[in-house]
Order: sequence, then structure tokens, then C-alpha cells
Amino acid sequence: MRIVCLIFSFFAFTFIAQAQTQDSSRSVNVGDSVNISVCPTKGFQYIQYYKKTRFPNPSATYNKTTGEDFYEYFFSDGDFDAKYLPCEFGGKKYRIISIRTLLDKNTGKDITVMFLDLGLNTVAWVALPMAVDALEIYLE
Repeated sequence: MRIVCLIFSFFAFTFIAQAQTQDSSRSVNVGDSVNISVCPTKGFQYIQYYKKTRFPNPSATYNKTTGEDFYEYFFSDGDFDAKYLPCEFGGKKYRIISIRTLLDKNTGKDITVMFLDLGLNTVAWVALPMAVDALEIYLE
């Protein structure tokens, strides 16, 4: 059953920019939940941890229903603690805050990124589809 879920996860996240899977009866959207796998032996490679420690504009907001403007809201200004996702976050389910396509500065190619709610002022930055290919993230 887990293999079927992982295969489904791959197809779901391959087309996540459109938030549709090949099975049109199921979609992945902001507000849905995904699972982070148990911690790999070498740690997470495609999921990063960001905790915002300073908010210069405390009245800033974003659309919590669609995730629109989340990236600008969270990352435009302020200070962060950032690192690869600690193992303590593995083996749990998290809510999708936003899905966005960004330009990879190293390759010049588009990359789809998913942001997950890890708690107060804390998010996971998930690089897709690499995290899916590495089995770091999956759907149930």
C-alpha cells in the first residue's frame, strides 16, 4: 500500500503547479496535508526549516485560503533561523500553506516549492519533485 501511495505522490507532485494529479478526482491544494517521512539516514536533503525571528512589518498578511503572497509575507524582510529540516519533524503530517514556482538561481530553471506549517512563525520549504523522488514527502 505504501508503494502505491508513493507512486501516487510522485504523480501528484509532478503536476502540483496546476494543483491537479493525473487522477482528476483528487487534487492537492493549499490547506491540504502531506506527510513528511521518517528521517532519512543522512537527514533531509530537500526540505528546509525556516523560523522567522524578526517581523519588521507586523501588520503584513497573506491570503490564507489560497496561499497567495505567502512567500512575500514570510521571506521579504525580517530575520530567520534556517537549516535542513531537523529529524524531530519527520514521521508527521503537515498542512500546506502555499505552493509556488520559483527560479532556481543555480540552474536557471523553474522549481516548484511547497511551504508547510510547522508551528508559530515556522515553515518547511519543500523542493519538489526532488523531495518526492527522495521519498522525503508523500500523500496517504
